[in-house]
Amino acid sequence: MHFEKTLESKEIYKGRVFTVVEQTVELENRQIAKREIIRHNGGAAVVAVDDDLNIYLVRQFRKPFDLEMIEIPAGKLELGEDPYDCAVRELKEETGIVANCIESLGYITTTPGFCDEKLYLYLATGLTNGTMKLDCDEFLSCEKLPMSVCIEKIKSGEINDSKSIIGILRTARKFGL
Repeated sequence: MHFEKTLESKEIYKGRVFTVVEQTVELENRQIAKREIIRHNGGAAVVAVDDDLNIYLVRQFRKPFDLEMIEIPAGKLELGEDPYDCAVRELKEETGIVANCIESLGYITTTPGFCDEKLYLYLATGLTNGTMKLDCDEFLSCEKLPMSVCIEKIKSGEINDSKSIIGILRTARKFGL
């Protein structure tokens, strides 16, 4: 089993969304190395599927890529928040949808080489439409697409967000597609 022993850890940046920690570690071969690690509360994302096998997606501008991206609804966990509660909240805020049933699709580690973020994935069914309640700094639009079209958009690269790809493909597998 491979392991790195932490010798020292110091916080070098603390922001609203994440903290950066620099660690000094001892490697298996006894060499000393530095690690910069992003500490993140994590998040939850939801694949909302209606009775006709349509998936509800959001279009949102993402500044790191200077692109509008197509994604499943998602948001970051508040400190100590249960991922299920976050999923329910984000689905309602970003789409207006309330689900009769929300079940876990597991979690993913988004970028384990330098970040400890866990993103919890959920499947929402038994949907009731309502009104979106976006945060004041959130600008997005909601649309629904057939699951088969979502899979084609993954294949073509039009949907390239990792949480959305994994969530949609895990959902498609659950539905036998």
